[in-house]
Formats: sequence, structure tokens, C-alpha cells
Amino acid sequence: MPATVILGAQWGDEGKGKLVDRLAEQATWVARFQGGNNAGHTVVIGDRILKFHLLPSGITRQECSLVLGDGMVIDPWVLNTEIENWIETGGDDPRGNRLFVSERAHIILPYHRAMDSLDKTIGTTGRGIGPTYSDKINRIGLRFGDVNEVINDSNWAATTSERMNKSLEAAGSDVRINASELSEEVAWIHSVYSSSIANTGLMLDTALKLDEHVILEGAQGCLLDIDQGTFPFVTSSVTSRGNATHGAGIHPGHVDDVIGITKAYITRVGNGAMPTELEDDVGHHLGTVGHE
Repeated sequence: MPATVILGAQWGDEGKGKLVDRLAEQATWVARFQGGNNAGHTVVIGDRILKFHLLPSGITRQECSLVLGDGMVIDPWVLNTEIENWIETGGDDPRGNRLFVSERAHIILPYHRAMDSLDKTIGTTGRGIGPTYSDKINRIGLRFGDVNEVINDSNWAATTSERMNKSLEAAGSDVRINASELSEEVAWIHSVYSSSIANTGLMLDTALKLDEHVILEGAQGCLLDIDQGTFPFVTSSVTSRGNATHGAGIHPGHVDDVIGITKAYITRVGNGAMPTELEDDVGHHLGTVGHE
């Protein structure tokens, strides 16, 4: 069975999670392929409202396996909080059972959040997404698959913290990264996620060859694409269909259906222009009633 790609066709917040949740009834895998915890969807369980920024929308389907793919940047502390919140509702602990984190996905560290908090011009979420992607492009980022290699490497911690502190100082930040604390953070990441780290592209490819249904869940929207969006007021990843298979680590020929989600009125966050923005009572009403 081919893969189905679900994308936002506007500036995000179109309701992708709701559709993914419905389609996941017929799927065996749901995979995120880009972005990080700058996305989000809401799950209502009884009287509890859970907001997930990293866990794929298929989390509520016990028979559904979940992937955080190659093209993502992942804050391990945020992910752990989401998992704990899910478990508190009576859900399973999906780590290593049905939640798998790509060995190629990059890790958001406190340094990245500190760097992101310094730039207010674009209107980012301040969650370290852009700086982590920058380190990835500069080939100096830390991937989940690298954690096991650096966990006891004091030289790595020393040189990495030194590099980070030089960047923080140059950017005018008072935050400093301690080498021993960095080592402890890496050790914690290994202890929490070692059972989940996997070659997720191979897992998805194998599932597709076994005729299993895979949903590739996009984050943000096409108008926030780093290449095709309203630059510079965009996100730091490719949000379009072309990156769905690349960011998931599978062959593009696996995709059959691409679904673009829109909503009746358009919204966007951040500082970018919005030519049709309503600044009157109608706009205020839509924002209030729609909880925008």
C-alpha cells in the first residue's frame, strides 16, 4: 500500500492533526518528517486536554507505530514531557515499542534555545529550531545516532561547549554552557531514548514493501517553506511534498496520495506579512471564536 502525505497548504494551523487522526484508523504507521516542537495538535481524552508538539497524531491509535523522522530536529525534554503526559492518561509508554526516533534526527540542546531567544525579528517560536538546523547544515550538530559515541567523551563535551560559548558571547548572550552539564544531558538522552533510536527510514521502507499503510504527517504549511515560502518570514525546513519522502528516508515512488489542508479563513503566526489580514470586528470575532 502506498504512503499518504498530509500537508498544510497555508501558513499552518489548518487542522492537519484532526485529519491524520482520522486516517490513522486505517494506517499502521504515522511519521513526522520535518520541523520540531514548533508544530502542534490537541488531543482530548475525557476531561483532559493534551497538547502534543512532537508526538505524531497517531499516538491515540494503539495499533499505530510512530516515527520521528530523519529531517526533524527534536527537543528530548519536550518529547519526554509529552510521553509522560500521555502515560498519565492511561496510555502506553511507546518508547521502543511503537515510537521510534530516527538516528539521523538532530537534537535541540539548551544552547540552541538560548541562541533562538536572541532573535526577535522573524517572530520564531524561540524553541531552538533554527539554530539546530543551522548546526545541521554546518555539519556540527548532534544526532540521536551519535549520542552513544559521545556519551563518555569528555573531549567532545569540552570542545563543543567551548564552541557554543564563543557563539553565545558573540551573539550577546549571558548564557554559558558547562561541559560537565552537557555530558550529563547527553547521558540522560541516552538513558531515556536508547530503546527508541533506530534506522526509521529502513523501517518505513520495509513496512511499505509489506503493503502497510504509512501516513507522512507534515508540520507548519507550504507558505512557511524555507525555499518556497514568504522568505525570510518562514520556518527553517522544507514543508512541501518534495521533502516528505526525503525527510522520512523513503523512496519518492512510495507516495500515491498528497492531501493539502486548508481552512475557510487564513491565519499565520510570527511577524510575516498577511495581505488579507482582518483588523476589524470580523477579524477579532474569528480569532476569539476560533481560538486563534
